[in-house]
Amino acid sequence: MEIYADVIFFVNFIFSYVLLYILGKFVNTVKIKKLRLAVAAVIGGISSAIIFCIEMPMWISYVLRCVAMFLMITTAYFEKRKNILNQMLWFVMLGGIMMFVMIMLVSLTGKTIGMAINNGIVYFDINSKVFAVSLGISCIMMIFFVKMFKNRKNKKYYILNVTHNDRTITVSALFDSGNLLKEPITGKYVSILEWEAAKELFDTEIEFSDIENYIEDMKLWAVPFNSLGNSSDVLFAFLADEINIPEENKTIDKTFIGLYGSRLSNNEEYHALINAGLL
Repeated sequence: MEIYADVIFFVNFIFSYVLLYILGKFVNTVKIKKLRLAVAAVIGGISSAIIFCIEMPMWISYVLRCVAMFLMITTAYFEKRKNILNQMLWFVMLGGIMMFVMIMLVSLTGKTIGMAINNGIVYFDINSKVFAVSLGISCIMMIFFVKMFKNRKNKKYYILNVTHNDRTITVSALFDSGNLLKEPITGKYVSILEWEAAKELFDTEIEFSDIENYIEDMKLWAVPFNSLGNSSDVLFAFLADEINIPEENKTIDKTFIGLYGSRLSNNEEYHALINAGLL
């Protein structure tokens, strides 16, 4: 089997870009900067080609791969550098899932897998269509794994202090790992608060069904969103002066709070949902 350095670079560039994108979008939940992501993926492609093509002791290849991983993650997500070990662990887990799923899917097609491994770097020689389909399915599996893991881990309750109009309320809140809703104009994250709890911030007793008549007075924003069973809908939200989460020692100024007209919890364990992008 002939092996081409440019193919190693290209394949590992794609792998690195996909892994870094999923790491940022679904693990870190940070804004993706595509140029930085591309530069990081180039580092991944070049380092993989060098490590594969040059004979070296295995321990040196491990060190070089760790250095390359460190450079990729810090290049793509420099603001998350303090959690670099956690980021590297996630990168390795996602990479393992990707390799396992792709190899399994390709083997199920009955196609002959041209594969070579040197210094821990894998070289694939398969049909481009099979490669694309297996890569797409492996991405779905990785995203499913991340969401399942985070949903199990992040079902956590917090005390949430919301300050608005010189008034402050304190409610129990659930960290909602599935909520990454943003107000489209400002790009700010939108958390959710029950209207019954929010009334005190506006010093009003109006019913939720009448809110549309007070949009200007309450300075509400209409935030579009999609939900299960509805292709699109609108959530009324206000720009809170400040929210505070004591357990995390975190205060956030000017963040959106969406108003919800019913109970969020049947047993009233919580009355607000904290957007995943805020923690």
